[in-house]
Amino acid sequence: MTPYGLPRSSRLHLKRDFKAVIQGGAKLQYPGLVLWWRSGPENTRPARFAVVVSRKLGPAVVRNRTKRLLREAFRLSRKDIKPGTDIVVSPRNSEKLPTVQAAQGALTLLCGKAALLLSSSDNLP
Repeated sequence: MTPYGLPRSSRLHLKRDFKAVIQGGAKLQYPGLVLWWRSGPENTRPARFAVVVSRKLGPAVVRNRTKRLLREAFRLSRKDIKPGTDIVVSPRNSEKLPTVQAAQGALTLLCGKAALLLSSSDNLP
């Protein structure tokens, strides 16, 4: 696998993990995007991410492209997100996220509002 992929340890896979985040976590909305998150103990594991897409979003091509954009946005931003955080994102409108930069901006904005981003002092060695 290329070094640019999203590692398995950074993905949510199990139904119980999705359920814990969506039912037991907090929620924020942005035009075209909903973010659920649940913070766990820091430094135990990296932040984990998942995308949930409804068929209402459009045909399979649109749904898959939107998922790829959001996963890439998380991959580019994950170094700035607090470790131990589980994040589930559900896009509501594909036109609001036409590019990776737009998706990354929306994701960073929501994570900032949710206080999931590391402060600049946390990034220092």
